[in-house]
Amino acid sequence: MYKKIIDSLKNSRKFPYKLILFLSLIVISPAIFKFLDHSFQKTFGLNRFINVIDFIFLGFVSFCFLKKDKLKRYLSLEIGFLVLYLLLARLSILFSEGEIHHRAFYDLFKAYILIAVCLLFVSPTFRKHQKSIVKIFFILFFTYTVFEVSIGIMQFILQKPIGFTVFNEPIFSHDLGSCKIRIDTSSAFLLKFLPSQNSEFLRAHGTFIHPNVFAGFLNVSALLSLYLIYKTKKKLLFSLFLFFQLIALILTFSRAGFAAFIISSFLFFFLMGLKKYDVKKMLFVFLTIMLCILAIGSKYLIERGFLGSFFQSKKAKELNILSAKTRDSLKDVSINMIEKKPILGIGFRNFLIKRNEYSKIPVERAYVHNIYLLLGAETGILTLAIFIAMVLISLINTIKSSLNPATIISICMIVSFLLIGFFDHYPISSTLGRLVLFLNIAFLNFSKSKYLKFKLSHSILY
Repeated sequence: MYKKIIDSLKNSRKFPYKLILFLSLIVISPAIFKFLDHSFQKTFGLNRFINVIDFIFLGFVSFCFLKKDKLKRYLSLEIGFLVLYLLLARLSILFSEGEIHHRAFYDLFKAYILIAVCLLFVSPTFRKHQKSIVKIFFILFFTYTVFEVSIGIMQFILQKPIGFTVFNEPIFSHDLGSCKIRIDTSSAFLLKFLPSQNSEFLRAHGTFIHPNVFAGFLNVSALLSLYLIYKTKKKLLFSLFLFFQLIALILTFSRAGFAAFIISSFLFFFLMGLKKYDVKKMLFVFLTIMLCILAIGSKYLIERGFLGSFFQSKKAKELNILSAKTRDSLKDVSINMIEKKPILGIGFRNFLIKRNEYSKIPVERAYVHNIYLLLGAETGILTLAIFIAMVLISLINTIKSSLNPATIISICMIVSFLLIGFFDHYPISSTLGRLVLFLNIAFLNFSKSKYLKFKLSHSILY
C-alpha cells in the first residue's frame, strides 16, 4: 500500500518536493520559533511590546503586499477574519496588565501557522498533485488512528499506560481526578474483571494529554470513516473500523464528545439527503452500529451521567458534583474577566495565570470549559464576534454554493467541535482543536473557489 504511494509520486510528472519542503518547515517551525523566542527573551526579557512574532507578522504582511496581484484572487472574507482574529490576539497581549504567560507568544505563533496551512490549498503544487496528496493523507491518518484506537482500548482493559512514552503517552494514575471515572461495578458486569481502585477506572486517552482531547480526535476520525464508507467500495472494512472507533470513544467517557458525534453524524445524513445522495443503506448500517455500541456501552454512558444524575450510582454522582463545582467556578471567573476587560480581554493565554485575580476564592488551575467564554475572557468580545462570524460565513456560503460529500463531512467536523466547545476548551486552546476548526474552514473556503476544484474520485481511496 505504502509502496504504491511512493511509486505513484515518482511516476508523476514532477515530484512535489516543494510541497514536502513546505510541510516540513511547518512541522519544525514551532521548535525554531521556540529557540528564537527564548534567545530574544534572554536579551529583552518577556516583553509584551515587541517580540520575534511581530517581525514574522510584518514579514507576512510585506509578502502579501508585494504579491497582492497574485494573491488577491485567493483572498476571501474568511481569510480576512482569520488574520484579524490573530492580530487582535496579539493586541490583547500588548494591552494586557501585569504578568503575561511565558508561552503566550509561542502558542500565538502556533496559531499563526494556520495561515501557512491555509495557503496549502491554493498552491499550484497542491492542485497539480491533489490526488496523490489526498491519498497519502487518508492512509497515514488512518494508520495513526488504528494505532491510537488500539492503545486507547488496551489502556482501559489493563487500567494502566501501555508504555508508549516515546509517542508522548501520558503516565496517568488513579489519583488524577479528571482522568478517572467512578462506576459501580454491579451496574456493569464486565468491569468486575478489570483492575480498579475503589470502583475508580482510568479513562482511555491514547497518547493524548487528556481523555477528552482523545475523544475529539476520535470524533474527527469517526466522521472521516463515515465519509469513506460512502465513497469507497471497502464499506465493510470501514464499517468495522467505525465500530471500534466508537468503542474507544465510549471508553473516554466524554459526554460532550459522544453527544457531538451523534449530532454531527445525523447532520451528515441530513445534508447528504438534502442534496439527493443515496445514503439509505448506509444509514441503516450506521444505525445498526450505533445500536450495538449502545447495547455494549449504555451502562457506562448512564454512569457517566449521559442521561442525567437520576440514573447514576452514588459514587458516580459524587464525582460529577465535584466536577460541576469546578467548572461553575471557572465560568464565574471568565464572566468576571469579560465584564472587567470586555474589549481586548486579559491577554491571550493569560487565563491560567490570572484566574485568581478575578475570583474571591482560589480556583483550580484550568481553563474555563467553554471556548466562547475563553475567547471572550482572554481576547475580548470583539475577537469572539470575529471568530463566530468567520465560522458562520464559511458554513453558510458552503451550504448555499458547494455542498458535496467532502464539504459536508468538513461541515460536520466543524459543527462537532463547536458543540464540544460549549462544554470543553480544547477545540480552541489545543493544537488539535485549532487545526480541525481552521483547516476545515480553509478547505470550505477554497473548495468553493473556481481556482480550486477539490474532487475525490473513488480511485484516490484505494
